[in-house]
Amino acid sequence: MTAETPTFNRARHWLVLVPAMTIPFVAAFFYFVLFPGTAFGNSFYTGVKFFLLIWPMVSILFILRRARVERFSVVRHRASLWPGIAFGVFVVGLMMFLIKITPLGTVVDDNGARMAERIEGLGVVEHYLWFSIFISFIHAALEEYYWRWFVFGRLRVVVPVNVAHVIAAVGFASHHIVILSQFFPIGWAIFLGACVGIGGAFWSWTYQKYGSLWGAWVSHMLVDLGIMWVGWEVLQAQ
Repeated sequence: MTAETPTFNRARHWLVLVPAMTIPFVAAFFYFVLFPGTAFGNSFYTGVKFFLLIWPMVSILFILRRARVERFSVVRHRASLWPGIAFGVFVVGLMMFLIKITPLGTVVDDNGARMAERIEGLGVVEHYLWFSIFISFIHAALEEYYWRWFVFGRLRVVVPVNVAHVIAAVGFASHHIVILSQFFPIGWAIFLGACVGIGGAFWSWTYQKYGSLWGAWVSHMLVDLGIMWVGWEVLQAQ
């Protein structure tokens, strides 16, 4: 963690962090709970993705006024890939095991029609392959930029690093719990959301250790590919 300059302002950091951690959670209710499958709800989905892209830049340049270019290092970027790949493969393997062997598989089967309905409501069924590529590659990169580089990166200068890992992970998990609650009973949604939070904590640890998002992005990409495969199997079963 780099030393803060004399212009460091803790209040300004919380001013950008509070909306950063709450707006994705609140927006998830609009596009996935209150108005799913509607033009109004889908506009919230598009809007929140735009927010994820723009808010860090606005915050850094105009509110915190701390813009700087980080030095590129191929060595640290490459070093971050191996734990990221290992974690991604482990999570996908564990996910497939839980679905095939444990009661989670029954829960997925029992809620398959509900899951298919929500996927169809997004209007992506006919373009599911391209949607999967977008989510797994581009959206995963967007979330790493937002949750790890920006949210965790700013949290670690206002609270101890271990606390920053926890807070960022909770923020990352919160909107996923809202989404998962529309696919699964609330108990399972919280359990799976907690798993998402653990993944987020690992990815912020990777970013902290290596100073690179490469490993976290590749890991996140592998996990999302696994999730999209499960979604495809659900659609085919209906």
